[in-house]
Amino acid sequence: MSTRSNIAIEDPKTKKVKVIYVHSDGYPYGVGKCLVDSYNHYDLAKQLFTEGDASYLGDTFGECSFYGRDWDRKEEPAKTYRDEWMYLHNMRGESMIEYIYIFKNNKWHVSTSKYIEEENLDKPYDGGIWYYSEFEPVITNEEYIKYKDKHEKHAEVKMISQIGKALTGAGWENGDVMMQGGNVKKAN
Repeated sequence: MSTRSNIAIEDPKTKKVKVIYVHSDGYPYGVGKCLVDSYNHYDLAKQLFTEGDASYLGDTFGECSFYGRDWDRKEEPAKTYRDEWMYLHNMRGESMIEYIYIFKNNKWHVSTSKYIEEENLDKPYDGGIWYYSEFEPVITNEEYIKYKDKHEKHAEVKMISQIGKALTGAGWENGDVMMQGGNVKKAN
């Protein structure tokens, strides 16, 4: 239902990498554009990793929706890896994260999830193999260039919130429906 992504930041001195999950709008013209437009400096980018995993990112830190801060969920703090290689090694075979962003060398980069069909492999591997492309600057990514000025901000978040609103009048037993951006009370 959502385009999932991870965002990471590399410490310029230690090369350690911190990573959080972002649930919605993970494509380059969504999360990627937000990162480039609003968090394109190390100190701004670093702030995103203080609250843990996020539902979505906003143009300001206050507009972001973090699960721990804004959803009253147990905080999932940023994970720390020895370096970029260790992080990507940990991501091998991951099929749920479609894009990975990393802030390094003073700019945002993106890697895209790819899939090789079984028939293209020398040996059968249960249908295929997931892998990530090499990182490229977000601003040179084809999808970013094609859609950055044509896409509605937070499109997936808005779509999911409409589903939540529709469910509130559908006779659900529970009095509340949890959705991105908050709770909705069931219509009486």
